[in-house]
Amino acid sequence: MLDVGWGGAPVRGIIQSAVRSIEQVFPNRLCGVLRTENSEAGFQACLAAVEGGVHTIEITKTVPSCFELIRGLIATTGGRFPVGVGTVWDPGAVREAKDAGASFVVTPVVLPEVADACRQEDILCVLGALTPTEIYQARLAGAALVKVFPIGPVGGPEYVRALNGPMGGVPFWVSGGVPIDDIGEYLRLGVRAVGLTTSLFPPEALAHRDFELIRNNAHRAAEAAAAAIGD
Repeated sequence: MLDVGWGGAPVRGIIQSAVRSIEQVFPNRLCGVLRTENSEAGFQACLAAVEGGVHTIEITKTVPSCFELIRGLIATTGGRFPVGVGTVWDPGAVREAKDAGASFVVTPVVLPEVADACRQEDILCVLGALTPTEIYQARLAGAALVKVFPIGPVGGPEYVRALNGPMGGVPFWVSGGVPIDDIGEYLRLGVRAVGLTTSLFPPEALAHRDFELIRNNAHRAAEAAAAAIGD
């Protein structure tokens, strides 16, 4: 079990200053995406997720004290698991993310100004997009990874399959309505990272502090990813 304190511990020296590669940031191609109003429960949930096998965490800016939470996770885990900040609209948040020790920044839409800030801060940039035109614009803006969001409502794996024809070389992250049972299919389609929100962190589990359920969800997700990567 990991320690549970998360109060603003220093992180400099734990995270390398140079921008990390996609493979380093998403070592088993999974990312737990935390959205909650309760920072303390969210912290415990993230620890349960990494213990279960989801080795990358995104903390959205909608989470109270998100940067302190990022610092706490990095300090508590000794920097072994990449942590990023999501739902970033303001390029000024990129410096805050870097100062907190984040390994990556995620936007919900195409924001070239955030991509510019990521270049300046030397941090991996993930821009959100949905249509082929937006995906192209995201790559043109400098996204290392394009988050196809929300993937569930537009067809799930079938949408990725359709995109792979003309856009097969684009590194995709899929997020937004991804069930654990679909992880394998996404990875076999070449998706570089799969974001898990409510399928990993069910709102009722967070509300009732059912961290064992979250740990089990993470274990199922990690097994599905390992099986797909091994195919």
